[in-house]
Order: sequence, then structure tokens, then C-alpha cells
Amino acid sequence: MNGYSYLEDTQELKLEPFRYFYQALAKAKLENYQDSIKLNDFIKPTEIVEINNIINQKLADKSISDYPLVHYLVAVINTPSAYQSTALKWAIFNTQCIELLNSKEHTATVANLCRRFRLASTKKEYYWLYNFLPSLPIELEELVKFLKNTETENGELFDESKESLEKREMGQLAEIRVIYTYTHTQSERQKRNRQSNPNIPKPSQTDVKKTLRISLDGEKTYQTHFERGVAKQPLEDKTVEKVEDHNFEFTGLEQHSVTAQIVNLKSKILHQNKNELMSKPNPRVFDLPTAQYIMQILLEQAENSPIHTLLLFSVLSLTHYKDLPVFQKNLRVSTKNKEVSLQPQKCFFKQSFEVSKFKDFVLRKHRLNTVNSFTIPLPQYYLENLSQLKKMDGVEIDSKIQEYLQKINKGLTFQLTTQNLPRLLSDIALNELEYELESKLLNGESVQHYIPCHYSSTQIVDIINIYTQILTLTVPQLETEYLEEFSNPHSFGSQQTPNLPFVKSFFHQLDQRVREHPNPFQTLNHYSIWLWHICMLITSARPSESFPPNLDYLDLDNQLMAVADKEQRYSGTIGRYLPFNDYLRDEIQHYLKYLKHFLHLTKAYLSNEQVQAIHEVFEGERPFLLFYDPQGDIRNLELSDIQKFCTEIALQRNWTRHFARYFFAQYCNEDIVKGIFGHDEAMQGLFDRYSAFQATDYDQIRTAQDKLIEILELKSMSTFNGLMIK
Repeated sequence: MNGYSYLEDTQELKLEPFRYFYQALAKAKLENYQDSIKLNDFIKPTEIVEINNIINQKLADKSISDYPLVHYLVAVINTPSAYQSTALKWAIFNTQCIELLNSKEHTATVANLCRRFRLASTKKEYYWLYNFLPSLPIELEELVKFLKNTETENGELFDESKESLEKREMGQLAEIRVIYTYTHTQSERQKRNRQSNPNIPKPSQTDVKKTLRISLDGEKTYQTHFERGVAKQPLEDKTVEKVEDHNFEFTGLEQHSVTAQIVNLKSKILHQNKNELMSKPNPRVFDLPTAQYIMQILLEQAENSPIHTLLLFSVLSLTHYKDLPVFQKNLRVSTKNKEVSLQPQKCFFKQSFEVSKFKDFVLRKHRLNTVNSFTIPLPQYYLENLSQLKKMDGVEIDSKIQEYLQKINKGLTFQLTTQNLPRLLSDIALNELEYELESKLLNGESVQHYIPCHYSSTQIVDIINIYTQILTLTVPQLETEYLEEFSNPHSFGSQQTPNLPFVKSFFHQLDQRVREHPNPFQTLNHYSIWLWHICMLITSARPSESFPPNLDYLDLDNQLMAVADKEQRYSGTIGRYLPFNDYLRDEIQHYLKYLKHFLHLTKAYLSNEQVQAIHEVFEGERPFLLFYDPQGDIRNLELSDIQKFCTEIALQRNWTRHFARYFFAQYCNEDIVKGIFGHDEAMQGLFDRYSAFQATDYDQIRTAQDKLIEILELKSMSTFNGLMIK
């Protein structure tokens, strides 16, 4: 590894612990650490002790500039807990950037990179850097674009929820931008060299990671994820196999039979999945009477008992009581995805979500959602009571909490714990008010665990109104005027959702290209691209080379389209049926009519071999959207054709799913939207054993599709008079 030479490893200093730490960072994959990342994943506690001894004994009299990488690694290890996870992720990113550089030529570049991030990890005045930089993982090219754009705009950030940067901070960003630009240049040079040798095979990407899960009854289990896909492919579009690891002990018979082990494991997994369903019949989920009983006790005792006040704030902020900033000097705790402040005039909790953004900066001004977080205030009139906890010992507080919970449990049918107490409001939102998505958002569910959060678009005022409804229903004694004073006009959610004017303009341009192009071959291409976008928008399917499918997978009479865009491992099926409205049915028929006319029109110019694809479309042997390539052959429309078509702006392939999710959510039930998008939980897929879905529910989607066509003012190609014979 190139980075080893920067460690200045000599027999005298014996810097082997830094080698091991650096090696672990350089080999790590950021995609595997989107949920959580810990220092112990990369370095042992004994090695940390050894490193501190080296610093204190052997490097105490040496300049930091002599060993920039060593001191950077030390800074990462000693980064405050609030920034530890972010610092580790950037350390992974930076070590891999160092690996792109030749050690003999770029010593100064590496030193500057290490110095900038070392200061960000050790000095408070530089902490802003971690808050400002975009979320990882990110492509090096996109990071360079982000930094260049920030510099060009003279400190005006795209994230409208953040304040402008000072000149000093802009200078520091400029320094980082120069470093990453140079690194990206080296990366592209290496990439071109690899491409010049076509014999080098592309490595297959299979990422494996294990995550800890806590079941509703408090059982610790693990999930092993086998993720297969392309590096740049969105997480939700990859194939992810999940294996439950319960450390099962098999019987004597099962130990000698793989088949018996599989049957046992499968039955246990199905049983657990059933128990994990967050529905009313689940005895481990809060029902309304139980929630009201608990909240009444907490509210009555909160006036005189600081412990009950602490538990009350745990419920109101949906946060474990140990994560509340009760004992911090600034009364504020901030992590990667959540911030809680218990200060006068600043009493709130803020929930953030790591969502992907438009890669093209031109598109950012066309975003529907301007922020990726929401803030909900907390009642200030209990703060004085909370301050009394500073006089108590932590062990005493824990003991008192367990004592009070035991007293409450006497009147309950299930065990109330400090782990499930923060879930109280989100359970009520789900099962009593039927706000499924909003319950996950309030609970801060990770987009990796609940994919709909990745696509969601919600008005901040709406989430506050829903939060108010929950409190009014659960604890009507609580005064909620403090919530009414807070208002925010912004919407939050997916940063890949374009606004309505942009989508209307986009489809208008697609339509014009079809109708106005004089070349019949280019007309076919534009027509196919137009219909591809129409299909993707109406069906909400994931983009793939096999969609839209063969005609054999289309039922034009019942207006259903079979799709297998992502395997559904839990249910054992590999696809689902997507409904479509009259508009799409008619447009598919118009397109097929046009293909027959195109075949007749070009029979004097194209050979039978060149137009064989058209015949195969009608025989159901290939997807029905076709493309005329520069070589003179008719072939299937490919995703690369879609990308090449629109070079002015870099729209991600699945932007139609983000927009459709925003639109359909306004007219359809959440469970129906999840079914159509393929986001169902285990055993809750369309027509699965625990699904309440009925075929008539398709009509709800079709009605929403009709409204979408109307709002976007989409025209029918039945009026296309170009080369089409009616």
C-alpha cells in the first residue's frame, strides 16, 4: 500500500500499530458502514494503548509535520464521540485517496490532507468541516464538484438549512478542494490506463456485513447481509439476501441432516418475522389504552419527580433517556442522524436522514424538497425540573428508573422497558392513526432499514400536525400550545425528487422531439424514449434492461404488467403485478401500431436481419421498446441510450420513482404504495399470507395515475401525425 511509506516506519520508532490501523481503513468499504461504524471495527483497545505510548515516548519531541499521517490517525482515534463515526468514515475515504497517489511525488499533498482533517478532529473551531461536507459514501468526482460549486457561489450553500460560511472557512475548503482535485486527476489517469488493457476483468462486487438487531421482546439477534450489485447502483435497487443468525442449537437428528436444519431454521425465521409485524395483534406493540395509562402516570409525576420528567422527555423526543443531553454542559447532543437540545429557547429534537441527492448541480434548484431533516419543539416548562438530575449520581438514576418502571408494569400486560418506551408515540401513529411512513420518520428509522424513507417527501408542517394529533390522542392532559407556535414552510425528504414545473417541462420536451423530428429513424428513438419515461412514471418500476417487458408479460385487457425488477426473498417470489391506467394501455397500442408502420416504411432501406427485432417484439420474444443504433440495426432500447439522450442534465435513472412516490402518496394508502413499489415487509407482499391487499385496490392506483396524467398535461400519441398512418 502506498500509505505505508507516509508512515515513516523505522525500526527505531516501530510504528506497526499505525500500519494495521491504516490497512484496516484502506481496505474498508464505506457502503458497509451506512448504519453504524465503531472504532473497535478497525483497531483493538490494546493497540490504542500501544499507540498512545508511542506518541508519548517516541514522538513527543518530534514535529507533527514530520509524521502527518501518524498524527492524523491519532486524531481519528481520539475524536470526540459526537464526531467519531463521521471522522472514521472520512478517514476511510482519505486513506483510499492516499492510495491513489504516488508516495514519492505527493508527500506535500498527503500532508495537507492529513493536517486539515486532523484539525477537524481535534479542535472545536474546525468541527464545522464534518457538518458541512456531504454524507458518505460519495464519488470523488462528485465531491470535487460539490466543493467547486460552493466556492463559485461564494459561500452560498445548497442546503438551505445551514448558514453561510466565513471567508476563513472558505479558504480551508479551497485547500481541500485542490487536494481532492489532484487526487481525482490521478484516479482518472489510472482508470484510463486500466481501460487501455481490456483483458483485466472487472471484480465482482459482493459485500457482506452483519448487523445487530433487537427484537420487540428484547432478544438480541443478528442479520448477515449479502449485497450484490453495481457500486454506483442505489442501495434499494441492489439484491440483498438476509440470513438470520440466532445461534440455533440443532437436535441430534438435525445435526446429521442439512434438510432438517433448513426446515428448522426457516420455521424459526417465519415465526420471528410474524412476531416482528408492528400490528395491533402483536402483544409487544403499544396499544392506545396502554399508552394513555403510561403517559398519565408520567405526566402526573413529572411535576414533582425529575426521574418521571426524564422518562416523559424520552417519550416526547423518541429518544432513549441515556441519550438525552441532561448531564452535558451545553445541554445539547448531536449525532449523525439526530440532535436533541434541552436549552431555554432551544428546546427541540431534530431528526435527519441520509438520502441521496441530485448529482447535477443544475438540478438542485429544481428540488421538491429543500432539506433532509425536520425539527419538533419540546415543552420548555419542564426544563427546571430536569436540571435537578445533575445533583444525582448516574447509578442512582438508573436504579430509580428501573424501580418506577416496575411499578408501572404492575398495571400492564407486557414488560415496559427503557428500550421500548421511546417507541410509544410511533406505535400509536402506526396502529391508531395509520400513519405508517410518518411513524418511521418520527422514530428516525434508517433509510437502509425502511426503504420508503429514501423516497418520501413530506411537509414539515404536516409531520408536526401528525405529532400533535398523537399527543392529543395519547396524553390529552398535556398542553400543546408550544407546538402551534412553530411553523416551517419547507418540505423534507428525497433530494432526488424534482418539482412539478420541472417534470412538466421535461415531458413537454420529450413530446416535442417525437412530433417534430423529420428523420424516421430518430423519430423511432425519440418515441421509444418518450414511452419509456411514461412507463416508468406510471408503473413506478425500477429501471432495468428488461423493463418494460415482453408483450407476453402484458395483460392489456386487465391492464396489468408483470415485473421482476427486484427479487423478493422473504416471500419466495421473484416479481409482482403492476397496474396501469387506460392512458398507458392506449399509448402502448399506439406504439405497436407505429412499429408496424415503421416496418412497412423502411422495407426498402433495411434488410430482414436489420428489422428482425420488430418481428420478435410481436412474437413476445423481446421487450417491446426498440432503438435504431448508428450501425443500422434495430435493437432493444438500453439504459445507456436513456443516459446519452439527455446530456444537458444528469438525471438519475430512477428519478421517476422518487417523483411517483411523492405524487401517489397523496392519493393512495401507504400500504398500497409500498406494495406497488416493492417495499413490503416480510410476508406482507401483494397477496402474501399476512397481506390485506385485494385486487380491487389496484383501482386506487389507477385513479392516481389518471390524476398524474392530467396534472402533467401529457398528450396522447394518437394525435401524432408525423409519419404515422391512421
